[in-house]
Amino acid sequence: MTQKIQSVMVTGASGKLGGPLCEALVAEGYHVIAADRRLPVGVAGVEEVQLDIADGAAVEAQVARSDAVIHLASCKEDRDAVIHVSAQGTFNLLDAAMRTRRPKRMVLASGDAVNGIYFNPQPVPIREDMPMVAYPGYYALSKVVEETMFRQYFCQAGVPTVVVRMSWIQAEDDILSHLTVADPQFGVPVWAELMDSRQRARFADGRDAAVALRHPNGKPMLRHVVAVEDCIQAYLLALRTEGIEGETFMAAMDSPFNYVEAAEHLAKQMNIETIDLVDPVGQDFFIDNAKARYRLGFKPKYDIFSLIDKAVEFRRSGHARRERSGFKG
Repeated sequence: MTQKIQSVMVTGASGKLGGPLCEALVAEGYHVIAADRRLPVGVAGVEEVQLDIADGAAVEAQVARSDAVIHLASCKEDRDAVIHVSAQGTFNLLDAAMRTRRPKRMVLASGDAVNGIYFNPQPVPIREDMPMVAYPGYYALSKVVEETMFRQYFCQAGVPTVVVRMSWIQAEDDILSHLTVADPQFGVPVWAELMDSRQRARFADGRDAAVALRHPNGKPMLRHVVAVEDCIQAYLLALRTEGIEGETFMAAMDSPFNYVEAAEHLAKQMNIETIDLVDPVGQDFFIDNAKARYRLGFKPKYDIFSLIDKAVEFRRSGHARRERSGFKG
């Protein structure tokens, strides 16, 4: 596949995943068409293209010169962008691929939001063949729409689609911002909402602590995430692996992490205390990477402990965080 694919178009190229992915693609020798509506991508060696993917003619002009497309552009929780980006934009990309017959691989960045992780009970490990039962929100809805369109364009028109369904991506020091109570906080749950008045008063001055999150029965909460570097590995494999058209692959750490164990490790690394909090609604979940490991050769490098160590090293280095775009309509 690498001998056939030379040019790769990446939508949403200035996002958290887009920038590092573009860098990796350039390093692999691909000509990268970095398409984005907002920020400059800022990656050496790419061809930057300002593109509104709801503009069908503009999309077709770029798809017609791309051997592969990686669709990262996302609506997040923007109500208007669900139609603009996820429906119209995804349709434009797939329809252009069908009409031009140029791309040899169309890869979608999906997410485990389609499986309802954290919000919906998950009695068994989450696999690719399970029904999509998304949690509430426009982002989760958008991924169901996009996956459905990718699947149907493969079934109906033979467009060579592949879906990479990622867990929650962690880059730079994101995992520290999630696992600690000091600002800036990242993701859900929101720690202040789980604290009692005594705890809120204790941490009101900005002091930090690592969160040992538990269920009401006292058991540690289990959750899956994935390092951005491992996501990039999955996309490179999705480009070069033969015979996977029409398939979906989960991309996550090999095992979910235990919040109590993670908090203990993080507290030692940052010399901070731990705080026990109880989440009354969150559900454990486990993502099964077996298909990606067997079919793609996917081998995640990071577990929660090495991810924390990398994040601590990044924060101590003083390096600036990469600027990240977000579609605002």
